[in-house]
Amino acid sequence: MGEESLTTRLVEIEAMLDRSRRRFEEGSRLVEEAHKALGELQQALIGSPGTLTEEESDQAASRLLATIKEAGGDMPESLCGGRLAVDQAQRLIRIDGHPIGITEMEYRVLELLAFARNNVVTRSMLLKHLYRRSDDQPQPKIIDVFISKLRKKLRNAAGGAEFIETIPQRGWILRDITPRSDA
Repeated sequence: MGEESLTTRLVEIEAMLDRSRRRFEEGSRLVEEAHKALGELQQALIGSPGTLTEEESDQAASRLLATIKEAGGDMPESLCGGRLAVDQAQRLIRIDGHPIGITEMEYRVLELLAFARNNVVTRSMLLKHLYRRSDDQPQPKIIDVFISKLRKKLRNAAGGAEFIETIPQRGWILRDITPRSDA
């Protein structure tokens, strides 16, 4: 290969790299726009703010917990409808009328999710609900463990139905699932 053909080939490669870089940048921009649009759609469907600061999240958790405490005497005997029932008086969870065994902490997680049914519950809210004293709080990832174990127990008891939905970077929602027609 001559020096002139090497120079020509180098210019062609640089042009290809430049076109690839522009395509990559355009693709990255499109991905960012898609993520933003998805977040806006989730906000519209869920009806909650997109991003919360740590302080706003704590305030939302405090308001939700205060509402729960204020409404304590007027709460129905059984939270949720459909297939899942959270019986506060007996502190039992039932799926399709059959009780399922869960731990006290799992019950308390499900109880808060049931109070806020069809609304996002954040990790911060769950930590405040489970661990009242700030010096008593474990690592926040413990919430993931409780949710995972609770999901598995509910799924097994409900024949594969999913009651708890994860909302990425936000928290969890307990969804109402209607009773089976054959039940």
